[in-house]
Amino acid sequence: MKKISNFFYFASLSLFVVTKKVSAVTVVNVTNPIQTSDFSVLVGNVLQWVLGVAGSISLLMLIAGGIMYITSAGDEQKIATSKKLITWTIFGLIVVLASYSIIVVLDSILTD
Repeated sequence: MKKISNFFYFASLSLFVVTKKVSAVTVVNVTNPIQTSDFSVLVGNVLQWVLGVAGSISLLMLIAGGIMYITSAGDEQKIATSKKLITWTIFGLIVVLASYSIIVVLDSILTD
């Protein structure tokens, strides 16, 4: 263990010895990856992405709950679990859509 710690100690010291000052000036052109300078448009783009992800996850969870319900074979515990999954998925989707509508209303109020 001591050999390994000594190796890392000397390796880190060698990084300080090897470094040298670079005085060349390099011009870097950076393009805007967001492609907008308007904050409202940026928020709208992010919200569209979040809604897409939330909708996709909700769809997958509803399908999983339906499959779980169909394959429960009369087991009351599995039926209850699948009903909870479906209920909470729909509730989560309602919360996401309500938050989206609140943000849209606030955006329209603030931009006018």
